[in-house]
Amino acid sequence: MASRKVSVLKFVGTISLGLLTGTSYTLSTITTPSLLDHSSASAAAKAFQSLATTATNQLITLSGASGSAFLLAFILSPSGFRHPYLLYTSLFCFGTRLTDYVTPSLYGSSSSSSSSGSSSRSANAQRRAALAQARREKAAAKRMVASYDVLDDSHTEGSASGEELMEEDVNGEEVRAEVEVFVKNQTVQTAVAGVGFLMAVLGLWGDGAHVIYA
Repeated sequence: MASRKVSVLKFVGTISLGLLTGTSYTLSTITTPSLLDHSSASAAAKAFQSLATTATNQLITLSGASGSAFLLAFILSPSGFRHPYLLYTSLFCFGTRLTDYVTPSLYGSSSSSSSSGSSSRSANAQRRAALAQARREKAAAKRMVASYDVLDDSHTEGSASGEELMEEDVNGEEVRAEVEVFVKNQTVQTAVAGVGFLMAVLGLWGDGAHVIYA
């Protein structure tokens, strides 16, 4: 019964790790770089933020599922069949979460780009908040001294000018820098997950060969 549970855990861990490797590879080579083809920096920034949030959540789920499966398989295996590759593969799975800290040391310019990108995002967010607050105060003041028709016209003009200001706040170079940092991080994550996946496949092949020749 225990061997069947271990086999299921190995299978689940290998499939999850394979999905993790394939997803990271697709993000680093196809999906994320294509965002730079957007004609508008604002559209590219919105698409990137949505993609980064969704992809990060999915990758964390896959790394947790695969790492936990291999770790449980190592713990539940009989002492004579407790192969070290299960523990090593589990460490590689959980190690994919640390690529954010490893990538800056591998790419010298990534650290400065990441810090400048984060500071720029913070500054842009503050400017947008200030602009939104100013528009709200302006609209409130106009409601007190103007008629509904004048209020409607001024609100339309204020919204249009606000959208233009928000469009100007998005810097294309900053978006490109953020995308490049994300791509480099996914490249490192692909390498780490790929090594773990290869180790898992070789381990499963070794387990099967051991059963056949035993």
